[in-house]
Amino acid sequence: MATLNAGQQLRGVTSGLVCRVESLVGEGGQGEVFLAELNGQKVALKWYSDRMLRADRGLQPRLQVAIDRGAPSAQFLWPFELVTLPDGSGLGYLMRLRRPGFEKIHRLLRQEVQPSFRVAATLGCQLTGALFALHSKGLVYQDLNPGNVFFDPESGDVEICDNDNVDVDGAPSVILGVPEYQAPEVVLRRAGPRRTTDLHSLAVMLYRIFMVGHPLIGRRELEFTNLGDEQAARRLFGSEARFVFDPADDSNRPIAGDHDAVLAHWAIYPRFLRDLFIRAFTEGLHDPSHGRIQETEWRRALSQLRDSVVECTHCRAENFYDPQRLARKEPSFECWSCGAPIGSGPPRIGIRRTGAQPRDAPLHVVVLQASAQLFAHHTAGSEYDFSAPTAELIGQPLAMRNLSGRPWSAVDNDASTAVLPGDAVALTHGLRIRFGRTEGEIKL
Repeated sequence: MATLNAGQQLRGVTSGLVCRVESLVGEGGQGEVFLAELNGQKVALKWYSDRMLRADRGLQPRLQVAIDRGAPSAQFLWPFELVTLPDGSGLGYLMRLRRPGFEKIHRLLRQEVQPSFRVAATLGCQLTGALFALHSKGLVYQDLNPGNVFFDPESGDVEICDNDNVDVDGAPSVILGVPEYQAPEVVLRRAGPRRTTDLHSLAVMLYRIFMVGHPLIGRRELEFTNLGDEQAARRLFGSEARFVFDPADDSNRPIAGDHDAVLAHWAIYPRFLRDLFIRAFTEGLHDPSHGRIQETEWRRALSQLRDSVVECTHCRAENFYDPQRLARKEPSFECWSCGAPIGSGPPRIGIRRTGAQPRDAPLHVVVLQASAQLFAHHTAGSEYDFSAPTAELIGQPLAMRNLSGRPWSAVDNDASTAVLPGDAVALTHGLRIRFGRTEGEIKL
């Protein structure tokens, strides 16, 4: 590898600006990552090995496409300039530094880091939103896997690296990725990476985040002595892929003693999330065009999951309020941790578009516990942004403070009261709050 040394200078291909190498941060199969300085600012520099440049002749034009189109969202550690040695040889790119405190997803999957359920749901929602933003630009990631994603265990914020994988949707590709995360048609070399294959990789990532296991690895792994073998991968993730919880095929069920984490986590999550995984890994395995779960559906479900967290009053463990239990006439359920009854329904607000009837719009339920907040997607029907709450829960008895900057209208027994920005309204059973484009009803 033609490595770099501290103090060495590189030249920007487009800008001509000079950056200076400071120190090695890490290295991998493609090359090395350095801390560098550009115009007095610290940046990250990825520098490719000669072997990588020979193997991937499309790398430089692919990077230039990414730079020209710009970062799809703030979650991407996106290239902003190509650099070479002063004589024009070699190749690397500059990107912003990763924020401190972020961990690799690998640590979550190994359960070395165990974020709260609300943080995990935020992580899933942010990852899905980032991929949606990428696809909206006509681009595909091609190789989504845990090695490319970092997250903040306290907030669930996401940062995505290795964006040199990104290319225009449908472009010929030499990137095959990690078989465990690739769609069956890519594993079997029947198709190249594209948006629909990204959707499969996303579903696998989400399943692994929440269930701490792989959706296609169950009993059938015992048939293989080495899961890293190419033929084993082709069968398990390609020609003979079977979801471990496929309702119509139990041949690949998780085994107690070998897959305990998956069995335990699957039982914890609400039915609406499990149903999405069932669709993703049954219909989605065989029908890439129509069977795979779209980002918009994932985001709705993961936002609902985030808002469904309910704390056990006995052991303080996080559980999930599942309204489908009531529909199935299961009015109460037990804490997964201590077995204490959770009850039939915690204090909550059900939100719909203003004027929508139950048959017209789904009800989004937010459990009203001490840390509950509302955001713009609740009160204004806009994009998912967990950085700026529009309402917060305060006090005992419960009240909700308006942080939105716009007045609300609280309706109780047909009497309407204005709730100005900064003011709070006491929450009573049956109270309706008109936020503007949406309306919520309190259940206590």
